[in-house]
Amino acid sequence: MRFFHRAMLLSTLGAGLLLAGCASTPPPTDAMDQASAMLASARAAQAPIFAPLDLGAAEARYAQAQQAVAGKHYGQAARLAAEAEASAELARAKAQLGQMRLQIAQQARQNAALSSRLLGTAAPADSTPPAAPPAVPAQGAQTYPAGASSNGGAP
Repeated sequence: MRFFHRAMLLSTLGAGLLLAGCASTPPPTDAMDQASAMLASARAAQAPIFAPLDLGAAEARYAQAQQAVAGKHYGQAARLAAEAEASAELARAKAQLGQMRLQIAQQARQNAALSSRLLGTAAPADSTPPAAPPAVPAQGAQTYPAGASSNGGAP
């Protein structure tokens, strides 16, 4: 009788370990939520204007992750969600950089207008910087305000 109990205990333990080893990966809900939140953050930072390619890549990866979740390929979905989050974070960072560049260009125009008024150069007295932001430069292009040089403005 004792042998029978030990055999049952060992077989139950073995079956439990076998089932635990074959358990599927759980759905990556946290990874999907994080990717979705980062996509929303990138959109709020004007990524469709300043980083449309990176935002598009993030959205495509997120859609693929959703399809993988629907197909119960949770490992693949987690990987795709992480890629979507990284691409969305890059898009957000590029959008923030683009916004900063616009602010710098606008401030440079204001500074130039003030300098010309103070120095008495031929600028009209009622000249004000344009309210509209300048055209968005090509993605990855380095731009400098008019009159600026890469040597720090030294003559």
